[in-house]
This record gives sequence, structure tokens and C-alpha cells, in this order.
Amino acid sequence: MASIRILKKDINRLAFNLLQDCFAYRHYSSDLSEDRFDDVIRKVVLLRNDLILRTNHPEADADSPTLKEHYKQVQLDLIKLLEVVDDLKK
Repeated sequence: MASIRILKKDINRLAFNLLQDCFAYRHYSSDLSEDRFDDVIRKVVLLRNDLILRTNHPEADADSPTLKEHYKQVQLDLIKLLEVVDDLKK
């Protein structure tokens, strides 16, 4: 991992791109209910906030290998953002 700053930028970029896609999908799709749309938007924002929080505050008193695994898990959890948007199309 290059740096924590780059990881946070990636999290924000991906979350905001997904939000833009969700709003575009809502604009062009007439069969989407407001409740489902609101749930997906809420999940994306909450997951983004959780990832940023975990990035800013890693485990206390952790040694280097544990920190490396922590940040690797945060990177893997970025995939969950994509899975949330798939709920929009169901």
C-alpha cells in the first residue's frame, strides 16, 4: 500500500462515482421505487463512512504486520460498495 492518503482518496472517488451512477440510474429508470433508491444511497454513504473511519483509526498498539493486514482488509471491503449498487438493479 502506497499511503493512507491515497487509500482515502480511492474510497471517496469510488463512493462518489457510485452515487453519481445511482442518481443517473434513477433519472433514466422509471421502474425504480424511492424506498429502494434511498436504501441503496444510505448503504453506500454508511459504508463509505465506515471505511474512512477504519482507515483513520486503525487498531491501537498494533505492530506493522497487523496494520498491513488491517489496511489490506479495508481495501478488500471496497468491493462491498459495488455489491450495494447491484441491489439497485434487482
